[in-house]
Amino acid sequence: MRKQAALLFSVFLAIGSTALQASAATITNSFDSDAQGWTGNPGEGSLAWVASGGNLGGHIRITDIGGGINNGFASGALAGADFLGDLSAFNGGMLSLDMATFAGGGGTFPSFGNLRVEGGGLVANVDVAANAPIGGWQSYSATFDAATWGVSEADWTTILSNVTLFGVPTDAFDGGDTIGIDNVTLASKQMSPVPLPAGMLLLLSGLIGIGAIKRLGLKSDL
Repeated sequence: MRKQAALLFSVFLAIGSTALQASAATITNSFDSDAQGWTGNPGEGSLAWVASGGNLGGHIRITDIGGGINNGFASGALAGADFLGDLSAFNGGMLSLDMATFAGGGGTFPSFGNLRVEGGGLVANVDVAANAPIGGWQSYSATFDAATWGVSEADWTTILSNVTLFGVPTDAFDGGDTIGIDNVTLASKQMSPVPLPAGMLLLLSGLIGIGAIKRLGLKSDL
């Protein structure tokens, strides 16, 4: 009986440990081996993959080549398939990326870092960078929810159900500029830990108690 009680105790501990763990899904493009499907905004930005010099490993660089407006912003980078499609599971999560300036300078255009997501004919934006990065790589982030991106919950749900464009505007300065992007990450909202049900704890205690009583009974018989 002692072995059975110990086995049951181990099983319940394993279940409890699993229940207490928090879970989260993550999409990350770190550009260590290629551009991972990212492209420059057509006619506005020229994108190149660079194998080194990123915020560890490779990164992508976007050079301003145009002067007009395309897809809602000028030069910038458009995400590949990893950041398109149904992103509903990431509602309430966190979006982050690293950026660095490799060419250009001066006052930062307001459009720089004004991230753009489209889906279902709707558009949402969030400005993560008031100024272009100076002196190396800098990290930027925004909560991935309706309030932060300036739309209603209904519109946000529609957008996330089928994202068709995710863009990072990189037109930072008057004249030519080159901006690097690295470690673009979208993490889902971490779920609250689920406690072990009280009933399960009572059951475990009862089984241990029954085992102890049986052991005492065997000893008294002897």
